Amino acid sequence: MKTSIVVALAALLSLYSHLARATDQLTILWAEWDPANYLQELVLDYEDETGTEVIVETVPWPEFQNKAFREFVARGNAYDMVVGDSQWLGAGSTAGHYVDLTDFFNNHRVAEIMLPATVSGYAEYPSGSKRYWAIPLEGDANGFAYRKDWFEDPAEKKAFQAKYGYPLAVPQTWAQLRDIAEFFHRPDQNRYGISIYTDNSYDALVMGVQNILFSMGADLGDRQTYRVDGFVNSEAANQGLTLYRDLYAFTPPDWGKTFFQEANMAITEGLAAMSMNYFAFFPALANPSINPHAANTGYFAVPKGRMATNLQPLAGRESPLSVTATTLRHRKSSWSG
Repeated sequence: MKTSIVVALAALLSLYSHLARATDQLTILWAEWDPANYLQELVLDYEDETGTEVIVETVPWPEFQNKAFREFVARGNAYDMVVGDSQWLGAGSTAGHYVDLTDFFNNHRVAEIMLPATVSGYAEYPSGSKRYWAIPLEGDANGFAYRKDWFEDPAEKKAFQAKYGYPLAVPQTWAQLRDIAEFFHRPDQNRYGISIYTDNSYDALVMGVQNILFSMGADLGDRQTYRVDGFVNSEAANQGLTLYRDLYAFTPPDWGKTFFQEANMAITEGLAAMSMNYFAFFPALANPSINPHAANTGYFAVPKGRMATNLQPLAGRESPLSVTATTLRHRKSSWSG
């Protein structure tokens, strides 16, 4: 990540060129979470080298997208860069909100520095065009937090072995994860098997389902022809969706509109044995002041499906760092004047 931000800031200054001498402050807009705090720490090295102060302005998650797009639509110049969602690349590039970074990408071989999946998922638009509008900043994916003390309890281990015929441990497959969720689901004790994403207002539910979908060997469609019939409704896809529906039966009550906040809450409140969430949200669970069960919280990757591998989608949760076109034009105009 440190390499990413150094490259990104270099991109901004290379675009501004001599204009960089006319400003002693740059502002980056991002959501309010731990990666933004890390970014603010990383830019201190840049400040020491250049004398240019970099401010990472954060906004609570529910307000982040609206704030960013209000600024875009108004053609405002409050932010030099924005760490937007990968889903914003289309609107950001075609509506003139983002600066085309293709020349910088090629001149500095950025694609060779970053993981290929982050370049295609966080920077390139349209897909396969080799045109780049952002610098990959925070690659993310889903994993699981779990209650180690529940898993390691001798009585629980004995009961699980007797019921399912294999040892209770971190699940290696989705089938095992379902068994464990079922085993720990005890509403009468206010204990539940699992927390999964269920909110359908953004990308939460899709991200959750895709974790199983890809592991089952299914896909959303043909990425060349955009044909979906026979792909998203294939036998493998239906099996994955059925399994996700089965897991929902083992979630806490009223868990039909949940995302990352509720996912962490399922662990901090002692509700669930396992909880799906983005890795970037897990640092909070390691903090005893936030999670009273921090010492007994463990983590594991998304398990394997019928493909015998733990395939999963690259998360798009606010990872590409883009230069805002309006602010760049404003700074150039001010300098020229």
